[in-house]
Amino acid sequence: MAEIFLMEDSPALRRVLIRQIREAGHNVVAFEDGQESYDAELMNMADVLITDLSMPKADGSVVIRNVLNLRPELPIIVITGEVVEKFTEVDKVDCVLRKPFQEDALIGAIEMALHNPQNMCSAD
Repeated sequence: MAEIFLMEDSPALRRVLIRQIREAGHNVVAFEDGQESYDAELMNMADVLITDLSMPKADGSVVIRNVLNLRPELPIIVITGEVVEKFTEVDKVDCVLRKPFQEDALIGAIEMALHNPQNMCSAD
């Protein structure tokens, strides 16, 4: 059972994703923004990080920079409704899923991150 950290500001989507990740057999710790990405001790507990790009306080770009400084080996999955080309850190993450995405796409990305991180997805 893996520790999946989810940073998503939409309460409704956060609830859905929490349910899906738990049903896939993983623990999930959810945050409403990226503020916790500054906490090295907390980030050390994650096996996979899933982050939205557009969030208050600390957006996905800030989250990714923080996490890469703390744990460069941590698999990062980005979920976004934004145009990926505007995202300068796209080459530093393991997987990008465009909203709306299918449940099996997210669960597949998580499983790939856990078992074969060198062969992650990249979807626009």
